[in-house]
Amino acid sequence: MERSSLAQLDRSHRRHDDVMANLVEAARRLAAGRPHDEDITAIHEAVAYFQRAVTRHFLDEEGSVFPRLSTRRPELAEALAALSAEHPAQIAVQNAIAQAALNLDGDARFETGKTLLELAERLEALHRRHVDREDELFKGAHEALTEQDDIEILAEMETRRDREGAGAGGGGG
Repeated sequence: MERSSLAQLDRSHRRHDDVMANLVEAARRLAAGRPHDEDITAIHEAVAYFQRAVTRHFLDEEGSVFPRLSTRRPELAEALAALSAEHPAQIAVQNAIAQAALNLDGDARFETGKTLLELAERLEALHRRHVDREDELFKGAHEALTEQDDIEILAEMETRRDREGAGAGGGGG
């Protein structure tokens, strides 16, 4: 039986794929000196997405899904711990992208574009390897989690999204 919590994480992975593709394409055009009008906006939107949704996504995994999967499937504990250990490196590159994006105005745009492209490609590679392994692991996880696990995970995810507060409608994660 498919678990809604894992389906939500999968949707988050696909959204992250889209954001990454837009970021890399915008950075490529900036680095080549041929930016589109919307490229700077796309980069800032990617930075905002990383800060808002990706951090929550990692918390969903580390705080809700991975502990339950480790309990239900102890043989997955090592793989889940390895996946968790990769999150800080991704956050560090996301933060470096955010810092570089602050320099997109003025004469530094070309050099910033080259820096952003290098960082975006590095993050894209980290993300792709990471998500490929998670997707594979999650295929068999639907049966490992109970209906009660799913209900609890979804409630915890909802709490992280602060649907009633300032973050209402925030994207994915």
